[in-house]
Amino acid sequence: MAEKRFWQLIALAAALGLGVCAALAAQPGLVELAFKLPCGYFVDLLWDIAKTGAVGRILAIILYVLVCLIPAGALFLLSRRRRPWREDWLLALLSAVLLILLGRALDSHRSIYSAFAQMGLFAVLVTWLALRLLRYFSASDDRRLVKLVRIVVLLIGMLFAALAGVTVFAVLASLFERFTLAAFADGAASVASNCITVYGCLLGLRLTNSLGEGGELTDETVEQARGFYRYSVRAVTAILLTSLAANLVKLIFINTRGENSVNVEFPVFQLLFCLAALIVSRFIAAHKRLRDDNDLFV
Repeated sequence: MAEKRFWQLIALAAALGLGVCAALAAQPGLVELAFKLPCGYFVDLLWDIAKTGAVGRILAIILYVLVCLIPAGALFLLSRRRRPWREDWLLALLSAVLLILLGRALDSHRSIYSAFAQMGLFAVLVTWLALRLLRYFSASDDRRLVKLVRIVVLLIGMLFAALAGVTVFAVLASLFERFTLAAFADGAASVASNCITVYGCLLGLRLTNSLGEGGELTDETVEQARGFYRYSVRAVTAILLTSLAANLVKLIFINTRGENSVNVEFPVFQLLFCLAALIVSRFIAAHKRLRDDNDLFV
């Protein structure tokens, strides 16, 4: 993937984060929409159908059972084509979760239970997708693995760019509403750490682009890995110092009359990404050096 395309997608993700925050600020009801779609509206639909009479109640029960059995039906169809993997049995668990949580939401018709059903749905789906992705990684050859790594690095960069956009909007909104130096320092540190991580994703993309067609290490890969290692060391240092400065500003300039609580935060995910990049880049350089030494003995 070209760097120009990478920056275009990063800018799009940041703009998307800003746009979502602006939409939520203009229409606060959109937050409720996120918690009601799809389980909340499905429960409301079944209640409207059940209110029409005895036939409507029977139809609502049939629809409820059919929708809850969709994941189990997908597992059955999958088993007809091949033997299900262990993570595929989570689809059967998903049907059971929907039967229990949606049934409780229908029994009480309270929005909180619909939100619980939705959170259960997303929890099982995310776990299933993550395990499937992990199996796909382990079963891929070197060439496909390189492509997957490029996609993952791009998605991580877009995620942190979107978070940076969200934080920028929050900082700008605080300037026009209730400005506090502590909140501004916290937001500025978050934006800085996200931007540092985004540039690290660009270096990671350059590193994967320097690999051979079959994922072989080249001399350019080693040079990119060394540069990536140096940047990762500086990135971890900069993120830690920026977070430390923001936390000290919050503790020093906090107004105890207007604020009842203060928290000390560290960008854990950004640090984990930079530390992982540091380890991988160091491993690549050491692996290439060891392989060259073995070639000399041969």
